[in-house]
Formats: sequence, structure tokens, C-alpha cells
Amino acid sequence: MHKTIIFLLLVCLIFSACTPLSDFAPTQTGYPQAITTPTITLAPLGTSTQRSAPTFRPTGTRLPTLTIPPPTDKLATPTIVPTFDIQANVTFTPAPKAECPKVSSIPNPNPGFPDFSYNTVIADFIAFLNQYGAQALYKAAKSFNNPNELKLSRALHDTILQDLTNDGEPEIAIGPISFFVFGCRTGQYTKLFELKPDGYDHAPDIVTIQDANNNGIPELTMFLERMSQGGHSFGVFEWDGKKFSSLIALNQPFDFDYGSIWVEATGKIHYEDVDHDSIQELVVDSGIPIWETYSSGLPWRNKQSTYKWDGKYFSVKHVSFAPPEFRFQAVQDADLAVSQQEYAKAMDLYQQAIFKNELKAYSPEIRQNLRDRWQLQLLKTPTPTPVSSDPAEYSQLAAYAYYRMVILHTFLGEMDAAQVKYATLQDKFSQNNPGGPYTELATVFWNAYAPTKQITAGCNAAIKFASEHIEILTPLGSDYHGDQAHRYSTVDICPFQ
Repeated sequence: MHKTIIFLLLVCLIFSACTPLSDFAPTQTGYPQAITTPTITLAPLGTSTQRSAPTFRPTGTRLPTLTIPPPTDKLATPTIVPTFDIQANVTFTPAPKAECPKVSSIPNPNPGFPDFSYNTVIADFIAFLNQYGAQALYKAAKSFNNPNELKLSRALHDTILQDLTNDGEPEIAIGPISFFVFGCRTGQYTKLFELKPDGYDHAPDIVTIQDANNNGIPELTMFLERMSQGGHSFGVFEWDGKKFSSLIALNQPFDFDYGSIWVEATGKIHYEDVDHDSIQELVVDSGIPIWETYSSGLPWRNKQSTYKWDGKYFSVKHVSFAPPEFRFQAVQDADLAVSQQEYAKAMDLYQQAIFKNELKAYSPEIRQNLRDRWQLQLLKTPTPTPVSSDPAEYSQLAAYAYYRMVILHTFLGEMDAAQVKYATLQDKFSQNNPGGPYTELATVFWNAYAPTKQITAGCNAAIKFASEHIEILTPLGSDYHGDQAHRYSTVDICPFQ
């Protein structure tokens, strides 16, 4: 137990470390200095071969000095996605108040726990409820206290008596063995809902009961299961007039009956009205994994996903990450910001990828070194020698960042800024420079865009170029960049189609 606590404290200290940020102009070589590897590192997971820089060179000509008009097919600059209209929210008409059995005069009735089993518990509860009512079961559960049955005592003490279906009569939510909701229908109690226990025989727990989507019916937010390395999942359920339905869409391969939200060992969730529209959003922090999961999937950052109510589900509408540690993460964060129409944020992150000295290099060798250091740190043995960065990576990522600023300025109609970025790209990353392929990519975009003033024409040409030179995708995001990294495909090269 003490070793586990010390280890978890170590992980927290590692990931809370931060240094002041300061921008810098690249040195004459345009490459960052050799990195100092972080104090964490990982268990080996096979070897990877460092990709060599592409050998082809730019052949396009410099952009003419004349001003190119803005694209004729430029989309209107997107604004924040409109918030869900609360006026259109579906609300539920209360059902006729149920007439249910009431508590009899028999004092302190007991349903028979802890002697029930899964094969009998549902029938036992229903028989008890139909004789004495929900209030009696609630009181019996809350008063149960057996030092030999601590797990059962905790589960029963969490019993809830609340109207969960908007029929004016409280349902009882109780969690021994499985998690159950029992309610009265046509004068008799019946099982309305059941969630099975996890692999450790722990029944799901209630996190919150609240009407986050403001439709008149409370949602049950549930802690569903915990896995061996601390990762866990949540679900959200609401009465739809006939049954309790999941408000999280099926989106995981292991989701069979309902959708769920997975987080790592340190992950958490909360509700917050992020966009101030009177409807709560579900905010999910992924957290950081531990043990083998950490080693196999690094580098890790907290990922925050905002789930917004769309009238049917809580679905992801915005994603952000903790500040980048590695240069490729700044590039990926910038591209993500573009996809979410956060253009000022994207420009800042592209600039960081070019000028921020604190951002570290990354490669298959650095990844393996980090894994080795993590493994050896646990064994308290000397750490491996730090791995020097590959200077080609800086040029590749910086050139790509300039290219993305060129096409983003073009999309926004900021043609003077686009031409400045394009000229800088040509000056810094041409001919024999490892960033040269991205200069050619920009040239291909310009040459297709200029005659037609159609940004889609430029993007189509850029994507075609990427499909013919697929190796330019590797430094941006591929299998060695970690489990959280985006794997780039040709369509990622130019999103304004």
C-alpha cells in the first residue's frame, strides 16, 4: 500500500512540473539544441527506425509580388457553433401519479439482506416493495449496519429515494450485487433499470442525479466500472417515458448495451454550463494513466473533452489538451484548433512550434529512451544516456507550421499575411533543407489556387501532392507519437475543401 502511494505521488510530481515559457528566434542552423530527456521513461515496446528526411526538393517558383485576391470560394469566417436552443428542448409531461403500496403497520420490516443472491434479489425486493412500499425499503437500507458486510453496508447506505421518471412517485435506486431502479407501474412495483457489476463484482455507483439538460427529467450519472490499472468509465441515463436510456452514444468497441465515457486512473468528470445557455455540459478530463499503460502509450497530457447536449445525446463538441511539451504536439494542437474554428489560438500554436525553445524534439529513439528511463526508474537503476534530437525534425515541423499559416491566412482572406508567411517559408526552408518538401507543398497549393482564386483547388492539389509523397506525413503524427497523437492522413494536409 505504501509503495503504491509513493508511486502515485511520484507520477503526480512528474506531470506537475512546468517551466516558464519564452519565445526565441531559431539559431542560424534553425534547429533546437539536443533535448534533455524528461525524468520519466518507459518499458521497451519494440524498436522503430528513424525516418530519414525526404530526398525530393522543391521545384515551384517564388510567389509573385503582386497581390493575390482573396479566394472566391472562401467560406464565411465561422463563428462559435450555436448553442443548443433551450426552447427546442423536449420536455416530458408528468405521467399520472402512480398508486403504489404503502408501508404497513409492521415495525422495521427487513427485506432479508444480506442473505439474498442475484438469483433471488429482484424477486425479494419486488415482493418486499409490494408489501411495504419504497419508503420502508429505503429506511431498511439506510439503517443496515453489519461490520462483517462492509461492502454491502456501503452499497445500501447509498440508496436513493427520488422521483426519477417525473410521475410524482419516488423510485428507489439501490445497489447491492447490481445497481437497480425499482418503480411502481399500474399499482405494482417492478424493476425499471439494472446495471451489472464490473469485473471486481462492484455494482455501479451514482455520481450525480441532476437535470443537466434541463428537460424536466433528472439524469443518473453513473460510475460504471474500474479496470486493473485504475482506468474507469462513466455513463449517463435518463427515463424516456418507457425505459432508462443512455444519453452517451455508442462509441466504444466494448459498448454492448449503452454508451460510456472512458478516463484514465486520474481522470474525472463534472457538469458545467460552459456556454451559459442554461444547459449543463459534461466536462471530461482524461487524466494520465499509470503502470504499463503509461509506458506503452506515452507521451501523455490531460485531454479535456466537452460533451454538449444535442437533443438526443451528450456528444463531444470541443477538445483541448494541456500545454504541449513536444514540438509535434504544438503542431497537432494548432491543427485541432483550426478544425474547431479557433483561428487565433491556431496561429499562436503554429508560432510556438516555430519559435518556442522549451518545446522538445521527438523521435522513435527518444520515445524508446523515455520508456527505458521509466522502467529503470521503477527498478532504481541508473538511467540511460539522453538521446540527442534529430535536427531534421525541427525543420520539418517548422516548415509545416509556416505552410499551415499560409493556407489559414488565405482561408481568412488575409492575403498580405499569407504572402509574408510564404516568402519566409521559401527563404528558410528550400533546396537542401529537410523542411523543403513542405515549401514545395505550399508552392503546389499556391500554383493551383492563384489562377482560380478557389481555395478548394489549392487544397485538392496539396492533398494530391501529399498522396504522392506520403512520407511528409510521418513527422506530423504517426504510430510512434503516442496513443493520444493524431495519425495524419492526406486529407489532414489541407482542411478547407
